[in-house]
This record gives sequence, structure tokens and C-alpha cells, in this order.
Amino acid sequence: MIWRLKQSCQEYYLMKETYKRQKRKEADNMISITDYINMKADKFEEKVANGYSLCSCDSLRFNEGNLPDYRYYIVQDLYAMRYDLAYAHEYKRMYAEMLKSLKPGASLEVTSLGCGNMVDYWSLKRVLPANCRVSYHGVDAIDWDDKFAACKGEKIDFSLQYISNYLYDCDELESDVYVFPKSISEIDDAELEAICRIISEKGFAKDEVHFLFSMRANQYSLDRDMAKTDKICAAIRAAGMMPDGKSGSLYTGPDKMIYNCDSDFNIDRLKKSYDMLNNLPYMCDNYHSGCCSCDLCAENRNQPMLKTKYIRYQIFTFRKVA
Repeated sequence: MIWRLKQSCQEYYLMKETYKRQKRKEADNMISITDYINMKADKFEEKVANGYSLCSCDSLRFNEGNLPDYRYYIVQDLYAMRYDLAYAHEYKRMYAEMLKSLKPGASLEVTSLGCGNMVDYWSLKRVLPANCRVSYHGVDAIDWDDKFAACKGEKIDFSLQYISNYLYDCDELESDVYVFPKSISEIDDAELEAICRIISEKGFAKDEVHFLFSMRANQYSLDRDMAKTDKICAAIRAAGMMPDGKSGSLYTGPDKMIYNCDSDFNIDRLKKSYDMLNNLPYMCDNYHSGCCSCDLCAENRNQPMLKTKYIRYQIFTFRKVA
């Protein structure tokens, strides 16, 4: 009897470990972040060869509150080439930090507000326990090309809406996690007020919810972003939720190179794509002819973001007041 019980326990353990390996294989079978960036670089190069003007990418800058025009796919391609390695790394660290306090069960529901190409879903899958399936809701006012695909057995849906309109259409806010992946910087005052009003009126279905805010590092944007998170948190409290004592600290990344931190972000395979970024002006006909005056070429601000010192995020855990 004891021998059979021991054998049953061993069989159960082996089945459990096999299931975990299968789930991890699903995450490993996602496109790598380096392959994704190379794919976007190939598309960018093809667009330029087909006559797209590089000057249309001049809007891709964030200085002094400037926002890019993401409607153009060539801008989206260049954005991914410059930033996706850094943002995928930041979101992976942010989700890993969240999981220190959130212990997911068999499923986790996540709403990404301003999801872009859904790179934060990729990051989440890299750190989530193997036995946890994700239901991911992406919301954005722009329909981004080449959004990350769901792993087998998981659900991703996308709503082409402003954040406030999406929240308004919800009967109740039902997700476990709400994340603003850099999008908090791009929410104007009117949209922010609408978001806060709707949150305070709707309330939350779960007894515990987590809000994650990834922000830009320059001080001008950071000050504005943190003022916005303060307002959203006030609205969450007005909906009957209280933050725990560890919530809200600003995480600042150390001064390291991303590719030295994590094997997911080895840049050896990105040499061609990053060489193209660094030499972008030489792909511009206007630059060659001497009549290009846009910052994209004149200042050649096209280097990829490769340092962790630009990481900025806050994580809040809220629980319903008894």
C-alpha cells in the first residue's frame, strides 16, 4: 500500500512537471523579441525602398511633450526598432515585481490600456508561472500593425477605442491587472478626467486589483506622469479600494546595458537592424541632396535604447474596503 501511494505521488509529480514544461514551451515558442525587431526592420527597409519618405518619421520624438504620429506604419516600424527591446525588458521586470505580491492561480485577466503592439503581453508570458493562462484585453486608439499573437489556449482581444470609451462600455471593471505601458504619458487632461470619473463610478468586480504604470524617464514627462497616476489612484480609492502599504514607490532602473541583464535581450542578432538605425540619414534622399532639415537626419537621434537607467514604473495593489 505504501509503495503504491509512493508510486502514485511520483506519477502525479511527473505529470505536473510535464505540464509545466509544456506551458513553458508555449512561451518559448513565442517569437523572440530580437526576431520581432528584425522583422520590423525588414518592413521598414522595404517601405523606404518603395518610396516612403523618411521625413514622415520626424514626429518620432518625445522631447518637451511631443508625441509621435503612430498612424503611419513606417513610424510604428521605426518605433519598434528603437524602443521595443528596452520596453520589453522594462515590462518583464515590472511584471516580475508585480508577481512578488500577486500569486496567480490557473488564470489571470489583464487589461492593457494603450497597448500599442502588445509587447507587454510578450513580457508577461516570460515571467508568468507555466500553469497560468492569460486573458488579455488590449485597448488603443491606434490599430497597430504586427501586434503580438496569443499563445495556444489563451485569449487576446483588441478594442480600437480611447481608454475612457472602453472603460465606459464595461459593465464593471473585471480584470486582475490594469497596465499603462508608457501610455500614461500620452493621455491628455480631458481623457484623464474621463478615465478617473468612470473608474470612480464603475467600481471593481475583484476584491484585489493591480495597477501598473510605466513612465518616461525625462523629468518633464515624469512629473506630469506621476501627477496623472495620483489622480487615477484617487479615483480607485473613491471606488472603494485602498492601496496596501507597499504600493506606489517609483522604480528607477540601474545604469546597465540591457543585453548584460537577461539572455532574452542578447543583441548579437540585431546588428544589421541597429546598423541601419545608426546610419538612417544615408537612406534619406533629401539628406543626400542637402535639403533635409528635419531632426531625424540632422541630429541623427536614431540610436536604439539599450540602457536600463531609463526604466521608470510604479506598481499599486488595491483591495476592497470591508
